[in-house]
Amino acid sequence: MSEAAPRPDTGPADDASVPGGVGPILQDRLGRTVRRLRNPDPDAASVVHEVRKDLKRIRALLRLAAERLPTRNAERRCAAAARALAELRDADAALETLARLRCRADAGDAAADLNDVEAWLIERRNAVAPGLPAPVANAVAAELEAVAGDLTGLPFGRLDDDSLDAGLARTTERSAAAFRRVVGKPRPTRFHALRKAVKRELHQRELAGRPFDRMDRAMLKNLADMLGELQDLEVLRGLLKADGRWRGPVKRLARAARPEMEARALRLAAARYAEVRP
Repeated sequence: MSEAAPRPDTGPADDASVPGGVGPILQDRLGRTVRRLRNPDPDAASVVHEVRKDLKRIRALLRLAAERLPTRNAERRCAAAARALAELRDADAALETLARLRCRADAGDAAADLNDVEAWLIERRNAVAPGLPAPVANAVAAELEAVAGDLTGLPFGRLDDDSLDAGLARTTERSAAAFRRVVGKPRPTRFHALRKAVKRELHQRELAGRPFDRMDRAMLKNLADMLGELQDLEVLRGLLKADGRWRGPVKRLARAARPEMEARALRLAAARYAEVRP
C-alpha cells in the first residue's frame, strides 16, 4: 500500500504565537473559536473541524501552563466543549477513512460493497448531524467565553522561558513514555494515547514561543497525522460494528491496513523517542 496522502497542513503561519506570551495566545485562540461558533450561517463540517482543532491547541497550551498556574480546570472545560461537537467529526472521519481504504492496491472489486457502506455513512451523518444546531454552538461558545474570563486574572508572566523549556521537556518525556507503552503492548488504546501525547507536544511547541526546528516540527506533524489515521480507522470500525456492518470487504481492507499503519507509526515514533529516557 502506498503512503496515505497527508492531511491538510495549516502550516506554521496558522500556528504562530501572538505577541505577549501564553496568556494572549490563549485569549486569541478562544476568541477566534467563539467567533466561529457565533457565525449565523456556519457550514457545520468546516466549523466543527476548525473549532476542534483550535480546542486541541488551547488545551495543549493550558496543560503547559499548568506547570505553574491553576489551568487544569479550564483544560477540562475545553475538553468537555470539544466532546459536545464530536459526533459530527466522527461521521466525517469515517468517510475520510473509507476513501483511503478505496485507494488500497488490494481493494480489487470491492467498489460495490464500499459504495453501500459509504451510502450508509452519509445517511447516518445526515440523520445524526444534519448541521451544527444553534443551541449547541451557542452553549459551547458561552462556555468558552466563560473560560476566557476565568483566565484573564491569572499571572501568565510566571511562564518565563526557563519554565516553558522545562515544561516542554517534560512533555517530550511523557510522549516517549507513551511510545514505550505502545512498544510493550501495541493495542489500539495505547496508540490513541500516544496520538494524544504527540498532538499535545506538537501544539505546545508550535505555540509556546520557544525555538522549534522546522525538521522537528515536520517529524512530529507526520507522526501525529499517521496516528490520527489509525484512530480514524477505529472510529470507522466502531460505527460499523455498532450497526452490524463490520464485515465483508471493508473489514478485510481495514484489517490489512491497520498493521501497515501501525508499523509506519512506530518507525516514525522510534526516530524521535527511542533515545529519550525518563
